[in-house]
Amino acid sequence: AGDPLPYTIRGDSMFTSLILFCFMMLIVSLSQARRFIMRQLRDFFYLPHNDTNITETSTELRFQLFLVLLTSLLLAITTYQYTTDYVTQTFVFNSDYLVIGTFFVVYLAYFSLKWLLYAMVNAVFFSGKQNVQWMKMQLFLTAILGVLLFPIVLLLVYFDLSLDKAVFYLFFVFIFTKILTIYKCWNIFFRRNGVFLQIFLYFCALEIVPLLGLAGGLWGLIEQLKINF
Repeated sequence: AGDPLPYTIRGDSMFTSLILFCFMMLIVSLSQARRFIMRQLRDFFYLPHNDTNITETSTELRFQLFLVLLTSLLLAITTYQYTTDYVTQTFVFNSDYLVIGTFFVVYLAYFSLKWLLYAMVNAVFFSGKQNVQWMKMQLFLTAILGVLLFPIVLLLVYFDLSLDKAVFYLFFVFIFTKILTIYKCWNIFFRRNGVFLQIFLYFCALEIVPLLGLAGGLWGLIEQLKINF
């Protein structure tokens, strides 16, 4: 008799099959949505002179929603890896699936509540067309976040990438997406008004505060999930 090996995602056939399935779906989706991605990237940096709005197809919407789910899953796996490496390897749940699933639900709830908060605030201060454009941009940026996170998670789980390097890459990706968010916020809401300070107030209230709340909530959740000897 010997000590059992600690649980790892790399040694779990179920999670390996799930990640392989997500990889295949991502490749197929990207191949089917090339025109949509190119149009979104072109419109992202283009300053329109009118309020024309192109309606997305149901396939394009499903593609982005799939990437939102993928983003939540990848963030949940990264959080689990960080927790088992630096905090604890024993949890109150008997199954590690439940731990990763809990993190997945937390991230999915974070994106949903943040978008709901955006919708409530923007409905008061901005027009309906601006709100629709902003929500589409948020959905697209979250989808891009999932695409950027996928290779680093594969390297972290299956190729023994250092967690410190992975965290640095994640930090860079988050900063990059937040810079794009600030730019698009100015482009949609404040470009015509010529204001500057309001952008940072808006960004801090609806981006930084929810992000800090997520970090604090995750830390409190991990403290509740781990077993203290």
